[in-house]
Amino acid sequence: MPETITAWLETVQEQIRWKRARPVLIQELARHLEDQREEFLKEGKSPEEAERLAVRDMGDPVSAGTELDAVHRPRPQWGLLALTLALAAAGAVLRAVFHDQPGSPAILTGKILVSLGLGTAALLGMYFLDVSRLVRHARAVYIAVLAAGVLGLRAFPHATHPAYYAGYAALLFPVAYTLWFYSFRGKGWTGLFHSIAGGVPLALICAQTPSAAALLTLLSAGLIMTLWAAWRDWFGTGRGRALCAVLGITSGILIRLFYRGYFSAIRVRLQTALHPELDRQGRGFTGWMLRTFWEDVLPLGQLGSEASAGVNAGIRVGWRTRPVDFSSDFLPASMAVAWGWIPLLLLVAALTVLLLWLLVKGLRQSYLPGRLTVVAVVLTLGFQTLLSTALNFGFVLFAASLPLVVGNLQTVMDMALIGLALSVFRGDSAAREKPPLQQRKRLRIRFEYQ
Repeated sequence: MPETITAWLETVQEQIRWKRARPVLIQELARHLEDQREEFLKEGKSPEEAERLAVRDMGDPVSAGTELDAVHRPRPQWGLLALTLALAAAGAVLRAVFHDQPGSPAILTGKILVSLGLGTAALLGMYFLDVSRLVRHARAVYIAVLAAGVLGLRAFPHATHPAYYAGYAALLFPVAYTLWFYSFRGKGWTGLFHSIAGGVPLALICAQTPSAAALLTLLSAGLIMTLWAAWRDWFGTGRGRALCAVLGITSGILIRLFYRGYFSAIRVRLQTALHPELDRQGRGFTGWMLRTFWEDVLPLGQLGSEASAGVNAGIRVGWRTRPVDFSSDFLPASMAVAWGWIPLLLLVAALTVLLLWLLVKGLRQSYLPGRLTVVAVVLTLGFQTLLSTALNFGFVLFAASLPLVVGNLQTVMDMALIGLALSVFRGDSAAREKPPLQQRKRLRIRFEYQ
């Protein structure tokens, strides 16, 4: 048996096959051995004898390393990977059948297949990523994502939308903000205000894009995180004071939005979404048209009016059916008009199962940054799913695409986000959280004169 700490640790390390787990486990063992050696030194042992006894108490290094190797192994996520790939493949088929872009079918099919291949590569690439590296470089990740959003606004204008690519960069904002927020844990009031301020540039990009869905997702994720962090007293400022600060900042933002007329705009959107037929300015046309189509979709077809039957008969040309030709965001409704609502229900149910599966596993993670990352991913995809489902059923609030189904580049981004969540699950046994930095205590001296 080795008689020095270094030799003992080297023997243990040789038994651990997962390279990612080695540094974490060896560091913990080294710390424990150092503590043991200090105890023997306090008993009057010589340094050499204390080290030998500490190693002896730890037992055989081969057995210890073998036991650690058996426990700390990557945890494959075959079920989630298979469900994600199945949904992405189904989305590729639907985009090929119900495409709304001009051009050769062969070229369009080629683009769809390329996007599916890139999405699979992104899924697997993020799946094998070490999330702890992102956590260690959280602020660099935030700056990179922020730069991508700015470039999407200014550097790469699109023929149909000047900020087309900024909308895709905005899908990464909740995750980037989560990492930014976590990097200030334990840093007092300065950390609290810096973490909140980090959301401002991201929100401005969402407003400039403009993407109301991305802004809503970012603000919701930020509010949930700040309230949770304040309740857990992340920053060491005291739970009550932190909650008051967060609620005060939130109230100030809401008051400013109220006076700038945003609440009136939201009220109009809600009224138009609920009663599109009453809007006199024509903004409810899309919602009215979609609801008219749904009245004639089996098995609700027998409830349809003469108007719905007439409109649908006029639109249905050949085997390719599309209720409205505005954008591919309405692909789920197109599928339902052609094949009935049951296939759409099954598709949305499968996507819901995927998101709930991710959320439940994410909340069980022991690695806090990983847990927060998974929640940010689920919020991003969950808001897309809710808004897209409402949109396709005629409740038009914001533009949104159904994850993994609508859009080629959108699918690549969605698969990358899911891969990031799966990497958290895969490496949970090797992930360790560093304790927050402790605030320095100030020494106060008071002089009294008598």
